[in-house]
Amino acid sequence: MLPIKVIFETDMSTDVDDVGALAVLHALADSGEAEILAISFNEVHPSGAGAICAINTWYDRGSIPIGIYKGDLADPDESSYLDYIANFPHNLPATPTPSSLELYLRVLSEQADSSVTIISVGFLNNLYDLLKADPNLVAQKVSKLVVMALVVDDPYNTVRHDLIDKSEYVIHNWPTPLVISHYGESVQTGTKLAKTPAENPVREAYYRRFNGQYRGRSSWDQLAVLYGVRGVGDYFTEVTEGKGRLSNGYEWEMKSGFRSYLDPRLSDSEFTEIIENLMIKPSRR
Repeated sequence: MLPIKVIFETDMSTDVDDVGALAVLHALADSGEAEILAISFNEVHPSGAGAICAINTWYDRGSIPIGIYKGDLADPDESSYLDYIANFPHNLPATPTPSSLELYLRVLSEQADSSVTIISVGFLNNLYDLLKADPNLVAQKVSKLVVMALVVDDPYNTVRHDLIDKSEYVIHNWPTPLVISHYGESVQTGTKLAKTPAENPVREAYYRRFNGQYRGRSSWDQLAVLYGVRGVGDYFTEVTEGKGRLSNGYEWEMKSGFRSYLDPRLSDSEFTEIIENLMIKPSRR
């Protein structure tokens, strides 16, 4: 099978499951299951692009294009680890780093129709900008959008930074299938990173996030990546009935082939083993 072409949309900053998710995505790329087209950063932390590039470089993919959000963001998030991993070896593929909108327009225009999966494990501000700028390009090039969020009254990814109106616009107007990945809080991963090399920036991120310890952390973002690349497989059931709701009261109907969400089919311990083994898989360097 051909690899799944992925654009990864991340708010890598406060929490560290974004880092684990990017590690999982690289492991899946190493096995030929995914091709990472680009990475888009929807926070505004100044070390974001450098940290993302350092992780890509560790996995011998330092040339992956990176874009960043260049709009105003209410109450920007701080990070316990981004500054540290941005000091790991890397060389940004473009300076200055382009906006995520520029990146999306360029990368999507170069792809075959209905060939790109976007995996969003953060905020929807960049996707809002893309949808406003060129909805026809989205409809033409994107096969699926995977959004990490709760199905009902999501408390973070759809509301943080006063972005709920933009989240509503994306969910309401996205022209291709949109799948909500909500599971992962009880799937704790990251402790095995202590056994990986000190030069591994993923290891460093978890170490800094937990004040010099290696502790398990919820794996919401990793499971979104697992689904985005491998599909439902034996891992998930795709639910196509019922409703989703944002905390501002906006509701949408689930509909097969258009709007849906995922429920888990495996136990937490089974997911933990799968995710953690992908997170600690040695880089190909």
